[in-house]
Amino acid sequence: MPDHVEYVIDTHRLSKNFNGVQALKDLDLRVPKNSIFGFLGPNGAGKTTTIKLLLGLISPNSGSGSVFGMDIIKDSVEIRSRVGYLPQEPRFYDHLTARQTLRFAAGFFFKGPEDAIERRVQEMLELVELEKKADRPIKGFSGGELQRLGIAQAQVNYPDLLILDEPAASLDPMGRHDILNLMERLRKYTTIFYSTHILDDVQKVSDTVAILNRGELDGAR
Repeated sequence: MPDHVEYVIDTHRLSKNFNGVQALKDLDLRVPKNSIFGFLGPNGAGKTTTIKLLLGLISPNSGSGSVFGMDIIKDSVEIRSRVGYLPQEPRFYDHLTARQTLRFAAGFFFKGPEDAIERRVQEMLELVELEKKADRPIKGFSGGELQRLGIAQAQVNYPDLLILDEPAASLDPMGRHDILNLMERLRKYTTIFYSTHILDDVQKVSDTVAILNRGELDGAR
């Protein structure tokens, strides 16, 4: 990468162990701004551990990392205010509708006029193509629809970085196709960092790919 590239994520020898077991070892990772960055590796490789470190949900044993140039330990609260996050297994109140779910999430970020919040909710519903099901209880949604709703919820605060943990792993081919298309549409709004164990997915949408295996970086391209 050229020296002038701005990096949203930058880690140096970031390491984490749990009860003596090395989950992540000496991770050097740089994610360019306005890119789709694929974090590829098998289950148990350390991908979710990395994400939790970046978000300040756990602390490293050694090494350092920054997001938006801010320290992942000291500035974790400010970092999270600018990040949208979709966990590997998102949970929802299934008696709520998609619109109610997004309205509830938006309320944590926006304190302005109610009609402005409603416009943002509608914008998200249209972006993830759920506007026709917006007012149905989400307990009847398919796995792909739930993932798209989760991405809308993560994107509702206009994040500068969108982190998706295995967003398409549990979906059928059509659901995976929809999620990848949605990621392509989102790239004009934010930097996307997503983990996956599906090689075909990273080949379709990623600008850069880092490969993690047994807690160590195998390579990047």
